[in-house]
Amino acid sequence: MVMDVLEERNVIVHVDLPGGTIRRNAALARALADRPPAAGSGPQTTVRLRDIDDFVLIRGRFRKISETPESTVFLAPYGDHEDPSRGARVRVTCATEGLRNEVPRGTFSARCLGKVQDWNAEDGVLEVQAMAIFR
Repeated sequence: MVMDVLEERNVIVHVDLPGGTIRRNAALARALADRPPAAGSGPQTTVRLRDIDDFVLIRGRFRKISETPESTVFLAPYGDHEDPSRGARVRVTCATEGLRNEVPRGTFSARCLGKVQDWNAEDGVLEVQAMAIFR
């Protein structure tokens, strides 16, 4: 029900990490429109995930990297690299108590609904606070 309401209000930007794409929709159009155009250029045609204020629904290949009683952290690479530890990644943090099922070992396909928190350029990691993770 929550997803339906968010979709209806056009506040979810859909991201495909393995494919390296963002789906065109009203939420993305708003994210592009809210950014000032570069000097001497036409309409904005690219967007950095770190600049998205709306919710993001990120599809990727995640793996659990840490777990405490308070939070569980997952990592997923951008693109389809042979070595997922290289290149840019998304780190998703969620409340451990909110996980309904046991987390699979190794990597698993999932979608994460969340909000972008920060970009760490030094580590190449985009931080996302999860609202929900769907397997």
